[in-house]
Amino acid sequence: MNPFINIAINQAIWFLCVLGGNAWALFALPLLVVNILLSPHKRADLQMIGLLLLIGVVIDGILQAIGFFSFTSAGFPIPLWLAVIWVALAALPHHSLAWMKKRMLLSALFGAFGGPLAYWAGVRLGASTFHWPLLSSLMVLAVVWAFLWAGVMAVAARQTVHHPDDLAAQG
Repeated sequence: MNPFINIAINQAIWFLCVLGGNAWALFALPLLVVNILLSPHKRADLQMIGLLLLIGVVIDGILQAIGFFSFTSAGFPIPLWLAVIWVALAALPHHSLAWMKKRMLLSALFGAFGGPLAYWAGVRLGASTFHWPLLSSLMVLAVVWAFLWAGVMAVAARQTVHHPDDLAAQG
């Protein structure tokens, strides 16, 4: 899949979900299907979707439960729109962000900056609210996402090794 198409679909999903909440998340679902249909790594992508959806529900569910942040749309343990964003995120490691595989320090730095920025943008666009001071919130998210994204990319690298069809597609 063309990495530019992959990242464009991901960004479209992010904006639909953040700006439109649960109602617009339904419009993002066909984009998720397109991302999977265009993928030469369908099996690895589907496994990553399951993993990141579970991780996202746990991480954001815990953060919401402890009063770290709240969302404008209802949902337990997280709103539908946020779950859709986690699913969309799962399409990046084998495509537009595949260059990060086996670069754990770079992946951790990417997570430490990109994760908090995405949440902060969501707060600024009115999708959620931090209940801790901004700097503290961003620091917590930086630590969480540094470990998370390095782990995700390590899993993605292992998936590629274990799926010969994915290796041929990357060739």
